[in-house]
Amino acid sequence: MTGSPVVENGSTSRPTPGPTADLAASPVHVPGHRLRWTTANVDEGLPGIVTPMTWSLYFPPTEQTMRDCWVDLGVMPRSAREIPDDVDLRFLSVAHGHAIANVDNMGQMAARVPGGSAAMMEEQLFGSVQAGGLPEPRGWAKMRRYPIVAVKFPVALRRAIKALPALAEESERWWSRRAFALDSAGLDEATAALVEARDMFEKGLSVHMPLSMAAQGLMGQVQNLAESAGLASGGELIKSDEGTAEFELVRDLWRLSRDEIDVNGFVRRHGYHGPREGLVDSVVWREDSTMVTALAARYRTRADAENVDDLVVRRRREHDEAVRRLHAGLSPARRRLASALIGFAAQVPTWRETGRANILRGVDVTRAAARSIGRQLADAGVLAEPGDVFFLTIDELASRRTGEYADLVARRRLDHEAYSAIDLPHVWHGAPEPVVSTAPRSTDDSDATDDTAAASTGDTPEIRTLTGLGVSAGVAQGRVQVIRDLDDAEIEDGTVMVCKATDPGWASLFPLAEAVVTDVGSAMSHAAIVCRELGLPCVANTRTGTTELKDGMLVRVDGTAGTVEVLAPQ
Repeated sequence: MTGSPVVENGSTSRPTPGPTADLAASPVHVPGHRLRWTTANVDEGLPGIVTPMTWSLYFPPTEQTMRDCWVDLGVMPRSAREIPDDVDLRFLSVAHGHAIANVDNMGQMAARVPGGSAAMMEEQLFGSVQAGGLPEPRGWAKMRRYPIVAVKFPVALRRAIKALPALAEESERWWSRRAFALDSAGLDEATAALVEARDMFEKGLSVHMPLSMAAQGLMGQVQNLAESAGLASGGELIKSDEGTAEFELVRDLWRLSRDEIDVNGFVRRHGYHGPREGLVDSVVWREDSTMVTALAARYRTRADAENVDDLVVRRRREHDEAVRRLHAGLSPARRRLASALIGFAAQVPTWRETGRANILRGVDVTRAAARSIGRQLADAGVLAEPGDVFFLTIDELASRRTGEYADLVARRRLDHEAYSAIDLPHVWHGAPEPVVSTAPRSTDDSDATDDTAAASTGDTPEIRTLTGLGVSAGVAQGRVQVIRDLDDAEIEDGTVMVCKATDPGWASLFPLAEAVVTDVGSAMSHAAIVCRELGLPCVANTRTGTTELKDGMLVRVDGTAGTVEVLAPQ
C-alpha cells in the first residue's frame, strides 16, 4: 500500500525518476509497507538526505536503544527487544534517503503508559494528530501492562537520572581527547575510533531514551494541569533551574564577544555544534570556526542588549509569575501536587539538551574518524576523493573490504543525487510515493510537505495569519527573515527568525532574534525548549512558514496562541 500522491513542489507532478536500478540495495531506502510513517520530528536532528555513513551510525543503535527503553520501562515484553525483520514493526527507518518514524508503533507504546495516549504522543512529538492510524488500545489491551510499568518505570527513570551527569562528564572528556587528535591518527587508530564512536553514541542514547519518554509524560501532565487551571499552555511552566547545555553555549558566545574567552577556548567546549550537526558529513565549528567569529562579532554589536545574567533573572521572574497564575486556578490541595510536579518537570530541559549534547559528541568523533579514514584511503588510491568515505557504512569500513568501495560509492552517489530532488509527504501510509521537487533548494532545505508544495505554486492568496503550535509563550513583533542554512545566517536587529527546524547549533542565533517560527516541531522540539529557556516567543509546526512568510514582512508572533499575524507586506 502506497501513500497518497503529493503534488510536485514547484510544477506539475511528473513520474519520479529512480535513483539506481536496485533500490533494495540502497542502505538509505528501507520503507515500511502498511502503517503510518512521518518525517516530522526526525528531520529536526537529521535534516535532508542522510548518507550511508550517517545512517549506519544511527541505525541500529537508535532503534535498539528505543526498544530497550520500552522493555526496561515495562511497556513492551522482553520478547520484543530484538529488532524485527519486518520494517513496519520498527520505530524508525529510512526512505529515499529521508529518516522516518513509525507514527502508529510509537502511538501504541505511548497508549500503554498510565496517563498516556497515542493522540498525546503525536501532538507532543510530531506537532499534530493525523487521522487514519491504528485504533487506540482500550480496556484490557491498554491496561494489562500497567502493573508492570508501575514497577519498572520508576526504576528505569531513577537509573537514567543518576547516570546522566556522569555520562555527560565522560562524554565531554572523551570527545575533547578524541575529536581533536584524529587528524594525525593512522588508519588503524582512526578505524578503531570510528567503531568506538558508534559505541559511545549508543551509550548516550541508552540514557537519553528513557529520559525522553519520561519527559513526554511530564509534559502531558503539566499541560493537563495548566488546562484545568484555565491556562492556555503549560510550556512556560517548564524551565530548568540553571539552564541547559545550549544555554551555556549562548553564555559562552556572550563571553567570547566580550573577550573573556578566545575562539579556541569556545571551540574546545562547543566545537561539535554547527550547521546540520546531526549529519556525519556536515562541517562543524571544530573544523571551521569562521561562523563562531562572525557570531561573536554580531553579539558584540548588541552592547545594550540583555546580558545572560539579566536573562536568568528575567526567566526566573516569568516562571514564578506563570506558577502563580497556575496556583490561582487550583484548590489548595492541588497546589501542593502542582508544585511537586513543576519542580520535577524542571529537569526536562536538562534531560533533553544534555542528552542531545552527549549524542552529538558521538556524531562528531564519528565525523573526525571518517574524515581521517577518507583522507588516507584517497591518498592510497582506494577512494577517488576523501568525501567518498561518507557513502560507505561504518561496518564496511571496519571490514576493510577495500576492493568493493569504488563500486559502492559510485552507485550511492547517484542515489544521493536523485534522493536530494525528492520530497516526501508529512505523514503517509505504507511506502511513500515520492515526488520530484523543482523548487530551489538549499543544502538544508528538505522534506517539503504537500502544504508547502501548494504554497509554492503562487496560486494561493496572500496570507494574513499563519497558525501553528504555541510552544513558548509571549508576543513579539518584527521583520521576517527566512533562514534555510545556519552557516549563511545574517540576523538583523528586530528579526523574527523563520526556519524549517532547528538543531542545537541554532541556539547561537536565538538571542539575536525577537521570536522564532518553524515549519515542523512540537512542544518537545529543540526550538521550543531553548526558546522557553531564553524567554523567546516561538510558534512551531506552521508547516508552510518558510514558503508563505517572506523576508521583510512585518509580523506579530504570539507564542501562546500559536499564531503569526502579518501586519505589513515586504
